[in-house]
Parts: sequence; structure tokens; C-alpha cells
Amino acid sequence: MSTGGYALHGYNEGSLYQRTLLMKLSDVFMESLEHARSSTSEQIVIADYGSSEGYNSMVFLRRALSKIRENSFNQILVIHNDLPENEWTKTFKTILESEESYLKLPNVYFLTVGRSFYDQILPNNSVHIGFTSAAFHWLSQPLSAPDHAIPSSSSDPDFKNLAYSLAHDDLVILLRNRHKELTNSGQLIVQILLENSPIINSFGAIINTTVENAFRKGYITEDEKRSITVPWYGRSYEEIQRALNEISDLYKVISFPHLDDNELYFDNLPEEIRVEIMNELKNLEAYFLKGALQRAIKRNEEEKNAIYVMLITELFDVIDTSKVDRWPTFQYFVLEKNS
Repeated sequence: MSTGGYALHGYNEGSLYQRTLLMKLSDVFMESLEHARSSTSEQIVIADYGSSEGYNSMVFLRRALSKIRENSFNQILVIHNDLPENEWTKTFKTILESEESYLKLPNVYFLTVGRSFYDQILPNNSVHIGFTSAAFHWLSQPLSAPDHAIPSSSSDPDFKNLAYSLAHDDLVILLRNRHKELTNSGQLIVQILLENSPIINSFGAIINTTVENAFRKGYITEDEKRSITVPWYGRSYEEIQRALNEISDLYKVISFPHLDDNELYFDNLPEEIRVEIMNELKNLEAYFLKGALQRAIKRNEEEKNAIYVMLITELFDVIDTSKVDRWPTFQYFVLEKNS
């Protein structure tokens, strides 16, 4: 799609916030890596579920694997997973050419798997560490709420029940499939979007306001407005716990802390990081909006391009006149496969 002259890039260039959150799991990941190293003298397999274009995972793994290389020379195989339509060429270029790549370390290799993580994507008992960050909040299907572009932000009671049910089933499916792939005592680290009430000027509200404005200005039809959805679902602690209870025969819970506000919110990041994240906001929101538009608009490519340019203009106007005072918040938990 054309961007109307705007210099937009991909997920790698718009996801510093997600990378900052992922880096907070460095110590947690190191514990799982030491656990894997103690359980095998052979190859350690690490699966990265929902890697997108790969930069965040690559930098995160480079830091962790550099530390483990101080006292271990196990071969390490990293498997990056995302949908078939992911920008895989960019993933390969990033990992193969970046000076920050974990391939700069000895005995580290990588593969990619272009399949939905709602399927079992790797052989039984093959993964020592699975991890996912800012990915498992994507629902298995693009639910369209009657009043909001973000499903978990809807206030419609019937739709909320539908989304709640799907989100529960989705998380259980995801955890069951990862269980099949993990080795005995293999560990799964999940960093997942928390429930985030729809408040004025919140991160998700920017997309919703953009879509509403585009409809009022006649850029899109009412049916198209309802079809443009970013199928995120932010789960509450209780919803996560309900899913964990359902699969308690498969895993033991190693860690599931309730994080306080000081560990969750954007305002507590260093000033220079917050400035850089805000500079990336337009690119990130445009990236998500583009995907939603491609799924929803059933027109020829010329018309789609024209609509996208109008939506991008509207999106940037909304961002320029908004104060983003609350960003999405994430929770993590660590599971170990029962032997």
C-alpha cells in the first residue's frame, strides 16, 4: 500500500516500547536458560512465538546468550515464529547483517516457522525454552465490536461476553500447543497484554478515534468501520489465572507476580526512552492500522491505497492533538512442563 509520501517503516522501527518491556524479562529468561543448560549437555532449542520482524527478539537474545556463553558452549538453535505474511525477508536481513545479532556468538543458529501459533508448529518434546512477548493478546479471529476497534475495549455486554469466551479458549489452546512442543521440564515465558480500560487519549483509543473520524468524514462506510478491528484482547489477572487453572495438569507455575504500577507504566521509564517511544508512535500505530485495513476493506488496490492515505493523515492528526497518558500494560508468567 502507498503511504502518501509518509516515511513509514515496519514493526522493528516502531516497537521500542515493546523492546523496553521485553528487556525487563532478562533475569527471568536467564533463569530459564540456566535451567535448560542444567538439563542437557546437548543442543538447547529456544522458540520465539510471535517474533514479527525480529529485531526485539534478536537484541534480547544476544544479551542473554552472551552471558551464557561465559560458561557454556552448548549449541543453541533459535526458532522464530510468526504468520506466513510476516516480513520474513526483513527478519533474515536483520539477524544476518546486524552487529547486534546473536549470530556474532559461537555455536548459535536460527530457523523460522511461518505458521500461526494457534497451531502446534514444532515437534513434540523439542523445545527447551519457549518465550513470547506482546503477541499472545492477538485473538485467533478478528472480532468486530459494535462500538470500538479494539475488542477488549468494547462496552457492549453481549460482545464483551463473546470476546471473553474467545480470549479464554484462545489462551488455553496456545498453552496446550506449547506444552506439546516443550521437552520434559521445559519452560514457557509469556509476557502478555493486561486488561486496559478504554480511557480518553489511551493508546488504543487513538486507532478507534481515527476510524470514527474517517467514517464521519465519509472515507469509509459503516460496514467498513465495523470491520476495521485490531483484534487485541487485554486479559485481567483473573482471566489469566482461570486459563492457568484449566491446564494445571500440564504445567506448574514457576512465577506469576502481580506487578504494581511502578513496574507497569510508561511514566516510570527514563525521560530519554519516553521521548524516543513517542517519536515512534506514529509508525507503530500506522503499522497496526495498515494490517486492520488490509483485513477489512474489500475494494480494489487503488481504492484501498486512497483510503489508507486518508486514514494515515487522520491518524497523525489525532496523535498530534492527543496526549497519550496511558500505554498498554503487560504481565508475565513462567510455566514449567510437568514431567
